[in-house]
This record gives sequence, C-alpha cells and structure tokens, in this order.
Amino acid sequence: MTSEIKTEAARDAAKLLSEVWPVGIPVDPIVVARRAGLRVLETATLDKNILGALIKNPDQDPIIMLNETDGLNRKRFTCAHEIGHFVRRGDAAEPYTTIDFRDRLSSLGNDPEEVYANEFAACLLMPADQVGLLAKENLGDLELAIRFGVSRDAMQFRLKNLGLRP
Repeated sequence: MTSEIKTEAARDAAKLLSEVWPVGIPVDPIVVARRAGLRVLETATLDKNILGALIKNPDQDPIIMLNETDGLNRKRFTCAHEIGHFVRRGDAAEPYTTIDFRDRLSSLGNDPEEVYANEFAACLLMPADQVGLLAKENLGDLELAIRFGVSRDAMQFRLKNLGLRP
C-alpha cells in the first residue's frame, strides 16, 4: 500500500511541475503553490511545535501557513508538503484544515496522508531525473542539497530512496 501511495505522489508531483514549473532547479515551492492557486503566508506566527498548515475554507483560495521561526530549507519542504496535502485532497468545496506538527510521529511513515505529502514534497523539490543526472556527476550530498535547496538529510534520504547511494 505504501509503495502505491508513493507512486501516486511521485506522479502527481511530476504532473504539477510540468504544469507550473518549467524553469529547472531549485524548484521554488512558494511560486509553485501560488501558480496552483494557493496563498502562502511565509511568516505565520505559529506555535513552535507546528511546522505549517493548510487551510481551505469555502469560496476562498486555500492558504498555506509556514512557521516564521523555521529556516529557509525547512520552510521550502513544509510548503511542498502542504502542496501535497492540497493535491491529495483536491479543491473540495467543504472546508478542511491540515496541521503538521514538529514531532517524530509525523515522519514515521504510518499515516497514508503523511506518506503521500512527504513523498510529494521530495519529488517536487528533488525530481528523480534531475537528482539522477547530477548524482552521476559524482557530486556529494552536500553539493546536491545546496543545488536543490533542501537540507543535507533530505538529500541523503532522497538519494537512498532512489537507489543512488547506500
């Protein structure tokens, strides 16, 4: 089941990128979100335990809120993650709110919605074809992380998941 969710997330991220981001890397998730019809509050005052949130109210553009205390790479991944939640849920008429907390449970990979949003974010920010091309140039994970605008940990995880590094 998890592999099906990840495949769906990868497909959806690639589709969105092809529709709204013809530019290359690094992908700017805030621009992607805005082109997809979402509002982004880059400096929201949120509790320190909250990474971000997605809020959808009837007859309003969905809003992504990013914690003002987070660094740039964290905000980029959170924004991409929230876009994933939006893509998965769609532009439904009924209101919904998704809040992502800064805890270990969120990253364990048990909740299908979180699995999807995490995989979507990784695929959006680090497209497999681009990672593969640059990894073949024997760039280190730190150099790749800088080029893609993600944390070193995120890049190491992506390289491992793509079977490009042990």
